[in-house]
Amino acid sequence: MNVHWRKSAVLSLMSLDSWREKMELQPIASYLRNCIVQYFQKQDFTIYVPGSAVFIEGYPAGLRMALIIIGTVDPYKVFYRYSQNAVEIFLVRHPRQRILQK
Repeated sequence: MNVHWRKSAVLSLMSLDSWREKMELQPIASYLRNCIVQYFQKQDFTIYVPGSAVFIEGYPAGLRMALIIIGTVDPYKVFYRYSQNAVEIFLVRHPRQRILQK
């Protein structure tokens, strides 16, 4: 399974680290990125496509949101699109970050 990171996903990880820094927490972007890649590489999309379909204004149709738990904290929201043995990651959000606006 190929996992492609869109520019918006990389920017959302950087935003997440900035948000965590304001709360005096350690950066997590690189660790989170590795966990997300491992999560999608372990999935068998022929049996089940994880997450729910979502629509976000300004983003392509066909997005899905999967909740990925890292450790014992709230699950991270990963917005992605699946097509022919590849996953495109568009956004990564923590549930306590402010609402998505583009």
